[in-house]
Amino acid sequence: MKPIKSVPLDTNIESRLFEFTSKDKISHFYAIYDLQHLREKTLAWVALSGSRVVGYMIEYDKRILCIRGEAECVMPLLRNSDLITPMFNIEQKHLSGVRRLYEPTAPADKMTEGLITTFLVMKTIPTSFTPVIKHKVQEMMKEDAQALIDLLDTEPQRALDLLKGFAVGIFEGKRLVSYASSPEMLGDLAIIRGVYTAPEERSKGYATSVCSALVEKLLQQGKDVMLYVSKDNPAAIRTYMKIGFKETGHVSLGFVAKRKE
Repeated sequence: MKPIKSVPLDTNIESRLFEFTSKDKISHFYAIYDLQHLREKTLAWVALSGSRVVGYMIEYDKRILCIRGEAECVMPLLRNSDLITPMFNIEQKHLSGVRRLYEPTAPADKMTEGLITTFLVMKTIPTSFTPVIKHKVQEMMKEDAQALIDLLDTEPQRALDLLKGFAVGIFEGKRLVSYASSPEMLGDLAIIRGVYTAPEERSKGYATSVCSALVEKLLQQGKDVMLYVSKDNPAAIRTYMKIGFKETGHVSLGFVAKRKE
């Protein structure tokens, strides 16, 4: 491989980057989505070996760094970022390079044992989907934002973001106790990004019902459906497998890190 250099994304190499990412939409889902739909919050650098794209780094919202590509592209790419405590999303082969400049301080998922979350990517399609809906599930709209704020104890804007696309929930009276959402899609591929049940309401099958109802709706729209799940969350993995999700073989690492002095 020729020496690797990194350059800011511009119109001269944008088509080459999208050609690189289009080879594996699952691995590059968020990079493609952010560049297509959230460009105002997104910075990007491309790693080149000669004229060939071998990797990239996306900086989203001045807080998240996503790296994909060859292991050798990590250091040339990271020299472009001045973030002190970013959230990383990388592949296993990038970890040693990242550790040269950053020290992991917290996992991306609170159920993780240790400082680094390993995310498995799972996917379902019509032929493998087996819905299990044993509760009354209703579609959620932006008018339900306050109920989602109360359930997640989150900021209003995050709740509104999660209610974009498709979202469903289970209510006990006026109280939302479980929900699932798919706010982002790329062509025929949708991603489930939010699944949550109130702690005191768990083990009742609510998550299975909301996930089943949401996936059913997405499949009816002609989408295949993917999601990320921590390998340290066996209950969630069992739920997803129960309704037809299968591991894709894609694995990523997520963690908060602090730049070394």
